[in-house]
Amino acid sequence: MKLFRVLVIIGLVIFAAGSLYAGGRETGPVTIRFMCTEADLPRDFVQSFNEQNPDINLVREDEDWTRWMADAMAGDAPDLSRMGSGTDIAYYVNRGLLYDITDMLKGSDVVRWDDIDREGNSTYQFDGEQFGQGPYYGLSKDYNNIGMITYNTDMFKQAGLDPLSITEPITYEELYEMAKELTVRDSDGNVVTFGYDYAPGWVKHLVSDMANAKGISLYNEDGSAMNEDPEARDLWKYFARFQVEDISSNVRNPSPAWVGSAFQSDRVAMVQLGYWFGAQMMENPNYETRYAWAPTPIYAEGYPRVASNLGATGIVMFSGTRHPEEAFRVFEWYMGGDYGIERARTGWGIPPLMSLAEYLPVDNEYNRVRKQIAYDDAQYFQPWQASPYITAAMYDYAWESNIDDLVLGNTSYDQFVDRLYAELNAALRRGIEELEAF
Repeated sequence: MKLFRVLVIIGLVIFAAGSLYAGGRETGPVTIRFMCTEADLPRDFVQSFNEQNPDINLVREDEDWTRWMADAMAGDAPDLSRMGSGTDIAYYVNRGLLYDITDMLKGSDVVRWDDIDREGNSTYQFDGEQFGQGPYYGLSKDYNNIGMITYNTDMFKQAGLDPLSITEPITYEELYEMAKELTVRDSDGNVVTFGYDYAPGWVKHLVSDMANAKGISLYNEDGSAMNEDPEARDLWKYFARFQVEDISSNVRNPSPAWVGSAFQSDRVAMVQLGYWFGAQMMENPNYETRYAWAPTPIYAEGYPRVASNLGATGIVMFSGTRHPEEAFRVFEWYMGGDYGIERARTGWGIPPLMSLAEYLPVDNEYNRVRKQIAYDDAQYFQPWQASPYITAAMYDYAWESNIDDLVLGNTSYDQFVDRLYAELNAALRRGIEELEAF
């Protein structure tokens, strides 16, 4: 009944907005608005598409999901949009704001139904309760096994550590111990090289992988609050201790750049960033031998392998689009047409279609191994434990707004988790109230 009310409201808004068009029709080429970063839709590709499709005027708009929500409620959001984490579709689907493209996918000759990489796109399939089931509301533009390890081979040798296996994952406790050994300090105790570092936005996904391996939920039974079970709380503490112990960058020893750039400039020995990061590393001299790969770690010996893809960045369609057929033509071109093929060739991510795998670079051992591990990890993909009440970014804010006080000794580990949970629980309450108001 709630979803029905949402759809009625959205339908009324769209009808009202459509009445603004003279005679109810547009003349000339149909304008399709595509909200994403320029890096994900370069100007020359937009120009090429428009030249080849004179009946469509493709226009890129800067990414701004706050504005998108306001525009959506007014019935005028961009037709296509780049979603940073596929699991955010739950938040928008439950508000009736995304277009079910399942039938379009089944009828497409470009994005063929039997060609869709099910593991990599499972977070764009949602039945109202579970991912990987029900209708599709988009596809990943490409995906990555975000837990895969990239490490500096020279730093491993200097620390007396053997190369990591490309087939047998290490445990997270082994990762921690290695990170300690790889951390280098000067005579004054200042960190010269961090043994390990992570992007703050990755934490919730890696914590979720651990929780999935242990068979526990990050939430209470009805999903209205975070799980207070000590086992669940300890997972957040695991990643916090890297910063507390100066093994990773922190407020005391800040990184000069984001974690990927810091690794690239030899300030970090080991990171978990996934397949896509390999393309960036190819800018460095001797990258083929200087860097190596290992699969996503397991929680502990005896626990199953679990990997995830950050929800996978992808493309969705606004439920109120006035031109679904033309928007889907752009979608097809982006996923499996000229642009999709070119993106696969760069090796910046695993493509959404299995047929595009042949375009991934395999010109040397470095690229062959990272592709091998990526597809091996994909067998163990489980969607991270996203909530339908809040977006992924809200987890990041809760983490980043509380970790510094823990590092500085102003709070204990338990107080840190208490504060993290307090912010997330408040966000969950707001999300539930918003949904009930629809």
